Amino acid sequence: MAPSDAPAESLPPLRVLVDAADAGLHPWVHDHVPEDIRRASLEEEIGFWLNTAAQDVGYAEGYASVAPQIGQPSEAYFDRWVPLGSGGHVLVGPRYLGRDPNLPFVGVSASDRPLLPSDRSSLITIARERFAPFKPGFVLVWSAGPIGSWPETGSEMRQVVGSLEDLRRRVTPPQLSMKPRVDTAFYDRYRQIHDTHVSKDPGHARHARCEDEADLKELAEQGLLFDVLVDDAWAGIAAAEPDDRRGVRGATVVELVLDHPFRGRGLGRHLSALLARQLPLSDKAFLMGTIHADNVAAYRSALGSGRLDVGGEVRIPV
Repeated sequence: MAPSDAPAESLPPLRVLVDAADAGLHPWVHDHVPEDIRRASLEEEIGFWLNTAAQDVGYAEGYASVAPQIGQPSEAYFDRWVPLGSGGHVLVGPRYLGRDPNLPFVGVSASDRPLLPSDRSSLITIARERFAPFKPGFVLVWSAGPIGSWPETGSEMRQVVGSLEDLRRRVTPPQLSMKPRVDTAFYDRYRQIHDTHVSKDPGHARHARCEDEADLKELAEQGLLFDVLVDDAWAGIAAAEPDDRRGVRGATVVELVLDHPFRGRGLGRHLSALLARQLPLSDKAFLMGTIHADNVAAYRSALGSGRLDVGGEVRIPV
């Protein structure tokens, strides 16, 4: 790590941020994930924002080099420890949603207490006053509350989680199965599934994307890519990768897709159980997914599969 020009002495200890993040997790996570695992996961996740995004000059310079040229020095891209008018502090920094230069926003990386809907106005003030040169359109903050629990806001990605032990016990249709995939010969057909979906619903491109073939090959080499079969006919793919997210440890879904001829038959809600059985992880691990709140079909399918919404990103217009 390069020497930092950031005021590290003004940054809080990682423990303070982990305490606050753990206190703000969904009750289901507290009930199902041991404290030591929750905290280790949060330390890794928040540690990046505190030790790298807020202090590493090389990281700030790299981010600035690929960001839109708006005349801001590299240090302007550091995450900053800022007081909230409603009490407490937040670690916040400039971002671009999906790296789109037309979608600047302020991201809340961490805080010294759980954030509440009553903090909305203070977060807007921070975005307007501290990040004015970036012209952010919104603030993005994570909350364990359900969709709609923050008034006058929108929702972005939601985290849906299920224990592998519970998912593996679910009954699945006998005609539906999965098997490991060792290559990506299916890739053209897979891309066509996405292209067809986007042609029917252009908004789908905003909520989901076609995975790179190289990334899928890497997952195949790790034994984490699978064919979905219906009566032994190829019907789609499933893939996951090891992950720690918001205090939960296990695997996050990378892709879970059915070809169009096999949709509308209630099969999608069983894919999570089949994937859970294939993953080389213990019953104590979890299957996670991040699904955009507007991707209604995928979101409902995930909930119908036995996974639970344990929180997500709140979009606060600026």
